[in-house]
Amino acid sequence: MKKKVISALLALTMVMSFASCSQGGGKGSRDRDNGERHHDEEEDDDRDDDKDRDDSKGNKNADEGYFTFDRDGTGINGLTDEGKEQETLVIPAGYEIKFTLSGAESKAKHVEFESDDDIDLKYLFSGADNLESVKLPANLTKLPPIDSCENLKEITIPKGVTEIPDVCFFNDQSLVTVTILGDITKIGKSAFNQCYSLENINLPDSLAEIDGNAFGKCASLKTITLPKGLKAVGLNAFVPRNDDVTNFIVPEEMELEDWSSYSFDQVNEYKVKVVKGSWADIHFDEVFKGEAVKEY
Repeated sequence: MKKKVISALLALTMVMSFASCSQGGGKGSRDRDNGERHHDEEEDDDRDDDKDRDDSKGNKNADEGYFTFDRDGTGINGLTDEGKEQETLVIPAGYEIKFTLSGAESKAKHVEFESDDDIDLKYLFSGADNLESVKLPANLTKLPPIDSCENLKEITIPKGVTEIPDVCFFNDQSLVTVTILGDITKIGKSAFNQCYSLENINLPDSLAEIDGNAFGKCASLKTITLPKGLKAVGLNAFVPRNDDVTNFIVPEEMELEDWSSYSFDQVNEYKVKVVKGSWADIHFDEVFKGEAVKEY
């Protein structure tokens, strides 16, 4: 009898021990499962973060199938037949520009770049009749000719650009708005000449020189706020066409060192707002010729 009781107790102890181990193992398995799921979720979050970072760059991927390349594969020298039909083109990164949209018979209305790196754009945009908008690389330092683009409506000039070259936007007859992000120091000869539709352009206070005919025949440009740092204005910088600039706003800090008798002259009466006692007020009759009317 005693042996039977002892055997029963041993059996019960083994059962309880096994049950305890089973429960512990189950918890461990659940912990491992939860840990694996948590790890997978973290990886998913990391992938989402990477995607968000890529999207935040704002640059699209280029389709190299739209372009033709030179023999050594270092430059883009044209567009394929399919590329010519595209209304939006993304210029691939890492290649030298060896073609023009005009010469390639492109139908592109919008152009942007796969990379924001600085690049020599050469004559890519010159005479691109269908072009309506361009997103230039953010780190661009030198503007290419973007002239005779008869449908271009707006342009933003990146921060790294310090000069708008001669005839840069010449004869862009539909250009309405120019946004300058950086510290431009010079606007070259005829840079915006014959931009008949130009209405809005911000001239940063860093601008020191506006060369001859820079804004010639900009018939829609009615009010111009001159920069504080302006030092030189060339001959006929604001020469009118049929309609004149009607208002010049001159900051107190502006003090010219070099100007022409016809830098600001308009055909009809125009108003010049100056600060009483400022350089522009004192030298008003020397600088603002023709039908200029002083206002305070």
